[in-house]
Order: sequence, then C-alpha cells, then structure tokens
Amino acid sequence: MGVHGGQHVVFDFEGALELARRLWNLADGVDTFRGKRDAAATTALRVWQGRYATEFRGSVTAEQGSDTNLSTAMRDDARTLAALWSQAMAEEAKVRYADHVTTEKKHRSLLHRAEDALFGSHEDYGPEPGPFSVPQPPAFTATGSLPVYE
Repeated sequence: MGVHGGQHVVFDFEGALELARRLWNLADGVDTFRGKRDAAATTALRVWQGRYATEFRGSVTAEQGSDTNLSTAMRDDARTLAALWSQAMAEEAKVRYADHVTTEKKHRSLLHRAEDALFGSHEDYGPEPGPFSVPQPPAFTATGSLPVYE
C-alpha cells in the first residue's frame, strides 16, 4: 500500500458504534416483545374460535413476520455501521500517515532531498497503519484508535 494524501474522512466514529449498539438493543427488545405477544396470542387462541379468532390468527402471523424482518433489518444495519466504521478508520489512518510522511519530507534538508531524488528515500516514517477489525455485536467495541503523529 503506497503513501497517498487525501482529504480527511468525515465520519462520526463514536456515534456510529453507539448507534450500532442501540440498534442491536432495539432488535433485542423487538424479539422480547414478540415472544411475550406470541405467548399471549397462543393463550387467547386456545379457546377462541370463530371468524374473529381466524382474523386475529392471520393478524398475529403477519405481525410475527414483520417483527422478524424488523429485528433482522436492525441487526443488519448495526453490522453495516460497524463495517463502515472499520473502513472509515482505515482510510483516515492512511490519510494521517500520508500527511505525516509529507510533513517529515518537508523538514528534510536540501541535501537529503537531493539524495532522495537520486537514490530513493531511505527514511523510516514508521509502519503504515493496518486495517481495523470490524467491531462485533452486541458491544460493538472499537477495535483500535487512529494514529497520532508528532
């Protein structure tokens, strides 16, 4: 991976992981509520018969599918936010590293710059930042921090 400058990443790193945690918790709440409602519906339908019981049964079945889709979608969104966090962290780390290298090169003497042009740079600017693992549910804990260069 080469050094390349660029614009800094505009991303709410902390906010994205907090939102991922909240989405995951909301999905848990939907699942818990669905379980309680399913138990109540089962109890009601044990003795309830007739046209209204049939309509209620159809309504419960439709709601179960909607609830499942909702909690699945919230969990998918939470995982997507975590993946985007990882990508944004990696990109911002690369931009910061490139800025660091550019700053270091500017501070080199004219003689060193001429040597770099003729023989290539042999300066050690430190390791390039690596990738960031995707934070995992339900805690979505940050898997690293952005580099800071002096």
